[in-house]
Amino acid sequence: QEWQCAQSKGCFYLEEDGEIISHKYRLHLPQRSSVCVTIRPLNVPQVEGRSCHWLAVDTALFILKENETQENLQLVGFTELQNKEVFGWKGELGSGVYWLLPFTTGCRLRKGQTHIPGEAKLLCRDEDGELALTKDFRLYPKSRGTVFPEAAKWLHVLNLINMREVLALESLWSAPFYFFETENFEMKRNELTRQGFLDLNLMEAADGDGDPRDLWVTLLSLGYNKALQMTEACPFVIDIHAERGQPRVRAVCLEPGGSQLSRALCSSVLQRGEARGLEG
Repeated sequence: QEWQCAQSKGCFYLEEDGEIISHKYRLHLPQRSSVCVTIRPLNVPQVEGRSCHWLAVDTALFILKENETQENLQLVGFTELQNKEVFGWKGELGSGVYWLLPFTTGCRLRKGQTHIPGEAKLLCRDEDGELALTKDFRLYPKSRGTVFPEAAKWLHVLNLINMREVLALESLWSAPFYFFETENFEMKRNELTRQGFLDLNLMEAADGDGDPRDLWVTLLSLGYNKALQMTEACPFVIDIHAERGQPRVRAVCLEPGGSQLSRALCSSVLQRGEARGLEG
């Protein structure tokens, strides 16, 4: 019997004050089952000669059981198994709702004085004089099949720079993606594809009459620098495999880990640690 699979993508973002925010997820299991959960940095194909800086970022995942309310969460496990850049957890889980909280130490995702070879040009005019994205911009990322976990934060940033009238929502970052005009942007499993990402950029540029400043605000907030290198973000992918029943997972919000993550981290240490008396 083949195991049932579910997958979702997300991202760690480094904020201006050095705080790290990320997506959080709800997992539903229809019946008791053996489950394997993994998290790893997402290897996005890049232009030749460019490396994925974020592949060296450590990633982890805390699994918490929801008991009646989402405020009452009990730590079930965390991804302590490791195979290269992949961290995983395997065990038996009962039916119900679970929360998946991504975590990184931030040791390899922090503000730095990275050398920027030069500012990339984002916009140009095509043969008909219409506004277009430059070739350099359209090459990021290189793979046409790439799916963007940045959709939630992208919509949040658009909201912050007065794009409410374009997408007609006030809290886009926490809203399901199907509430806006998805037929205008290529999507796959409620996530932006490469083409959808480019179309959203072009829409924003057109709204600003070709002024790239708002576009740069958005791109910088997504972890890119002025050379279009992603240096302050780490996209990741979560895979869930269940022996019985189809697991369902969805991103719920994009926010700091906060007290919820702190409690999960402390609980995991207490579960694995041994009490020792202090000398003196």
